[in-house]
Amino acid sequence: MLFTLFLAWIVATTCMTGFSYVFSTLLNENFKEPKLLADLLGKILNVELPTWVGWLVHYLTGIVFLIMLIALYSVTNVSISVQWGIIFGCMLGGIGIMMWKALYKLANTDPPTHTRLFHIQLIVAHIIFGMAAIGMERFYDSFLKMWL
Repeated sequence: MLFTLFLAWIVATTCMTGFSYVFSTLLNENFKEPKLLADLLGKILNVELPTWVGWLVHYLTGIVFLIMLIALYSVTNVSISVQWGIIFGCMLGGIGIMMWKALYKLANTDPPTHTRLFHIQLIVAHIIFGMAAIGMERFYDSFLKMWL
């Protein structure tokens, strides 16, 4: 269970972040969560933070979101499915949007990106997170479990 959680956390957060970086490059926008987090937290704390702090916060948020996914599964007793990954990803995207709005408000600054596009990107990125987490759980159950 712990290995599956670790694997799902790393893969899901990395897939989500990879999407954000590709999307940022394609649209010439900054939707790169680790960079944005470091900048915003630096403004809130009145210090200049290195980007690795943003990466750390982003991955820690990823484990919290994954624990929420597991808790929701255990409470609702639904089966792990593609549809549930999409629904959960949308829910996480909504939570992510609220978190970003709170950070921008705390930093007393406007978002440096197109807000609507940023929100759409967050929803899609979190759907990718949910799907990757479910995919890793299924991959572990189907293939890795017999080898580990």
